[in-house]
Amino acid sequence: MFRLIALRTAAAVALALSPAAALADASAAVVVADDGGLEAPAVRAIRAVTAGELRKRGVPVSEDVRQEAVQPVDARLAALLQEIGVTRLFVVRIGGRLGHKVPLSLEEVSAPRLTPVAAASLTAITLDEADVVATRLVSAVLDRRSADDNAGMRTVTATEARPFQKKPGERFWVVGLPLLLVHGDGARNTPSGISISYFYEAESFRVGASAVAASRDGSGIGWFGLDAAWLPLDGEISPYLGAGLGYMGAAETGGLGGRLSAGVELFRLHGVRLLGGVDAVFPFFSTPTYLVGTPPQVRTVYPMAHLQLGF
Repeated sequence: MFRLIALRTAAAVALALSPAAALADASAAVVVADDGGLEAPAVRAIRAVTAGELRKRGVPVSEDVRQEAVQPVDARLAALLQEIGVTRLFVVRIGGRLGHKVPLSLEEVSAPRLTPVAAASLTAITLDEADVVATRLVSAVLDRRSADDNAGMRTVTATEARPFQKKPGERFWVVGLPLLLVHGDGARNTPSGISISYFYEAESFRVGASAVAASRDGSGIGWFGLDAAWLPLDGEISPYLGAGLGYMGAAETGGLGGRLSAGVELFRLHGVRLLGGVDAVFPFFSTPTYLVGTPPQVRTVYPMAHLQLGF
């Protein structure tokens, strides 16, 4: 805050040395439309720094005592700007305090009609950083680009310089009961199976490794591979679409295979969750036919229903 007040004082002294020249060439004005509840000296300092940065960029700024007060952008202000011959208006808005943070925004407004032309916003981590933020905002508005894209070595903010904060995710085990939905050539018997998986799940995706074994009527498959799934909803319940690639065995042979899955995940916000869906396992191999003795033939697809418990 002391640095801001010092900058404002320097700007005021410079203006006092040549007020006539400043008014003669004036074509822009800087007003504060919202002070965010900050103290008056800090608000005046932020306005003075903004005006000084505009002058550095070649924009002549008018200084009139009637512009210094915090005021709305309305017809009264438009009449004042017309009276002093201003054609460009820059509006500073201070969003108050978020703890020690001070959100700031700068808008360029067409003085005659008060219509917006360009705008940019940034957050100062402390009030002392407001001069750096003001520099960035002026540059962004005049260049018609985002303030997030114009950081330099000397103008990067403390928020931008801090280490990345990672998005949350969790790891959990899943055990399940797969049900093979095809009949084999052997005697009818009770279908059986088991699966175990280890997943990492974030807000919208899940990746992990799975092992599955299922049999029915003398036919069966085994699978071990990597899986990924997309979850479009972040609430308690979300459908999912997944795919996987791994090694599988079927009909007394083995090789690479793919897997597609679809289903729904329940109780995502709890420590224990329930998953139910269907899988389709596709072998990337086939069983050759022999002249003497024919081994069991590999199917083109092995559909399965799946009920799983995650913890």
